[in-house]
Amino acid sequence: MKELDQDTIRMLVNEGINPKQLKALSTAGLPANTAGIPNLLVKETPELKGANTAGFMLSDPRLKQIERNRGMAQAMFVAPESPPETIAHEAEHLLARTQLGHPVKINEKFDELVKKPVAREKFVLAAMDLAPYLKSKYGLDNAYFDPRILKRNAAATVLYEQLASLASVEQTLGVDLTKDPELRKTLFKDKDVRETYNAITGLRQTRLDAKDISPYTRVPEKPEAAAESLLQKIKKSLGFSGGGRTRLI
Repeated sequence: MKELDQDTIRMLVNEGINPKQLKALSTAGLPANTAGIPNLLVKETPELKGANTAGFMLSDPRLKQIERNRGMAQAMFVAPESPPETIAHEAEHLLARTQLGHPVKINEKFDELVKKPVAREKFVLAAMDLAPYLKSKYGLDNAYFDPRILKRNAAATVLYEQLASLASVEQTLGVDLTKDPELRKTLFKDKDVRETYNAITGLRQTRLDAKDISPYTRVPEKPEAAAESLLQKIKKSLGFSGGGRTRLI
């Protein structure tokens, strides 16, 4: 039986969680990104019932403990009857902890790959502006897209939580948000941001991606994507609608 390590147990106790009350949940049929987490443990946590936090995983924030974080049990702690979105969200954090030593370091990886000043902050604020759309179309509704969180956090520090939330939508609904027409005009307008987002979410954080590429590797978009967009514009101007009949004049 896979068990929690002593560091994890100590941190749980410090958080007011009783390790003896945890219930192991099956890892069968979980969102696809969990496939990148060896020996995953999902623990139902009674203390989270009715709490503002639906789930969490643990990391020591101290820089000197980065390597120890990688050695901790690959465990997430979720409220009773948590939806798949919660598990997919926490899986993103565990993937980042495994590769980078701490989930927050995804923020720095974003900067490294985009290579554009203030791109991170622009992304966070744009995502907050799109909160109504994300909620209505994808059911995404949490505090990381609410501007009120900026009273306690700088915009740029929120990115890793937004990324985990966006990725959880993709993992549970089977969609590619970078191809959403509305998001393509706003949040993912910049090709560098799109390629970076795809490189630092989901199984691109591992070597289990279908392309078997190194973790956090940007993959250039296929030229066909731009060509298809242009084709759609031409068809629209000529009166075609989704491959239907031409407009009679």
